[in-house]
Amino acid sequence: MRIEKGRFYAVITGDIIASSRLLPPDRLRLLGVMKDASSALKSIFKGSVPLAVDIFRGDSWQVLVARPEKALNAALYFRAFLMAKMAPVRVDTRLAIGVGPVDFVPEERVSSGDGLAYRLSGRTLEDLKGHSRMAIEFPTEMDARLTQPLKIVVSLIDALVVKWTPKQAEAVLGALAGLNQEEIGAKWPGGSISQQAVAQHLAKAGWHQISQALDFVAESVGRFLA
Repeated sequence: MRIEKGRFYAVITGDIIASSRLLPPDRLRLLGVMKDASSALKSIFKGSVPLAVDIFRGDSWQVLVARPEKALNAALYFRAFLMAKMAPVRVDTRLAIGVGPVDFVPEERVSSGDGLAYRLSGRTLEDLKGHSRMAIEFPTEMDARLTQPLKIVVSLIDALVVKWTPKQAEAVLGALAGLNQEEIGAKWPGGSISQQAVAQHLAKAGWHQISQALDFVAESVGRFLA
């Protein structure tokens, strides 16, 4: 992949929580779900996710986002996809977003790349503590008065996401894909559901608040990098 010098990218690095506790059939199914999530991510975030999600060591994954302002949306979509599609098995992932320059991405494989965005993402994932499952990090030269609020917002979103049920995650998947409530209900797995049912799932997921937070993060990152 051709990397533009002086341009900022985002790298998202994640790992599946307690994957070793999954039964062998569920671990195999998880691999298929992660590959499906990769395909969906590239389709929905066209222009932002140029390469497939790189899955390695069985439970780790990494993706490059060419438009950093869309990184949190992409990360949340991948996380929601796992939570929804692995039901009834409870699966979640930790993830860290690193924003910064990328030096190279050889052989079209994301995990073979390097650069500050990679290092920030990897270190931030390693530093996640306690119940935290999602974080974002920026280069130190960026004003902390601007970046610290974004880190707090991501942490608050994480506190809502960790409580999602599979049905709530499914509803959010549709919303992140830009579908309205009627369209989400019509495409519901296993058979359509009402708009009112979709609205209830979204409300319980905290989607209204999360969508506002996503807009705030996207606008702020876009403004920083303009």
